[in-house]
Amino acid sequence: MLKRVAASCALVLVNTPVDAFEFSFKGMIKPEVITSNEAVASYGSAYSQVAPTHALRTDIFNGAPATPQETNFLESESTSFQAAQSRFSLNMKHEKIRGILEFDFIDGEDGFTNQTAIQAQEPRLRLATLYYDYSDELTIFGGQKWSTAAGIKSSGSYNWIGNAFRAGNTGFLAMEVGATYKVDAFTITGALTGKGRNATAGGINANELGRTPGFALDVNYKFSGHTVGFAGHFATLNFEDEPNFNGGEDQDANLMKVYTTLNFGDVSFSAEYYSGEALNNQNALGVAPAARLSSDGVIRESFSESGFFTFVSWNISPEHNVKVGYANASVDSDERSRLSLTELNENTTAYINYGYKITSSLTAFAQFTHFDTEYGVDFESFTASVGRAGVVFKF
Repeated sequence: MLKRVAASCALVLVNTPVDAFEFSFKGMIKPEVITSNEAVASYGSAYSQVAPTHALRTDIFNGAPATPQETNFLESESTSFQAAQSRFSLNMKHEKIRGILEFDFIDGEDGFTNQTAIQAQEPRLRLATLYYDYSDELTIFGGQKWSTAAGIKSSGSYNWIGNAFRAGNTGFLAMEVGATYKVDAFTITGALTGKGRNATAGGINANELGRTPGFALDVNYKFSGHTVGFAGHFATLNFEDEPNFNGGEDQDANLMKVYTTLNFGDVSFSAEYYSGEALNNQNALGVAPAARLSSDGVIRESFSESGFFTFVSWNISPEHNVKVGYANASVDSDERSRLSLTELNENTTAYINYGYKITSSLTAFAQFTHFDTEYGVDFESFTASVGRAGVVFKF
């Protein structure tokens, strides 16, 4: 029996074509415990610890002045156990073609509020990208990927999905087709991209109207282990074509940033600064709300904003690492008067974390994060602190 099995395996190997596909399965399992001293939100307006991005107002609940009981709820401490920020990917290669499919378990459709499996955490498609390595210098790509304008993709936080978005980090996933060209120490990437996210359940909207797509660009230069770069995303939102149009004008949707990563042995320093307009129409996850009708119902209005994030990473030893980060984003001062009481006009986050590599694939971590969030036209500020601890198993 064993001889027949061995012979069958040998026959399969002999008959396998030389141009067969190569597959690899990778991922990370991240069980953790999260606690906060007051209400924090994960992108939306609900008390949620799935991927905290800012502190919530404690004097407003569901758009109305909070009752004493509602205020007490928002000012309460909370602890949750989660594994939603785990993820996995299937990587494929065939001659010069590479592909990747990556998923995590965030409930994006329900507003990042489901924190346990019984509340229907479901796989969410993150990456679905094809790459064609035409030569050592030129790669052509297409699909859903990290935006060409993302710059530095990680803020250094163990809150992978929150990732200092809405507080200085910008540029999320996007549908793109483009190319990357490398010449000496320069890497240049250009892409045609969707102008923004599909923001309604009703189908096509102003983020997608119009024949002309968006354009994204990234240029970076590497020297002595360091990187400096520039990135941008540029598009026009076609509001006048919408059926409920009452008279108005198109809006620019743009993002421009500069970034750098400097490496000094066991210590590295990363920083990024951005400025942009209508970022939430682009799915860039800025601090300002998306473009909308003005108060008189006539002209569509967008919001300009700017921000930055920075973090320092120190490898104390091969097993021990410490990161310290700070990020801030704010709506331009001359546009804050148009915000509602529940819309963010400034958001700051700071964190410190520690990672201990137990084995080559298993890391234990702990992180403390503080949010300071200023709201609306009354400039009321609210703070909250978040602690998280767990392990990351990479395979």
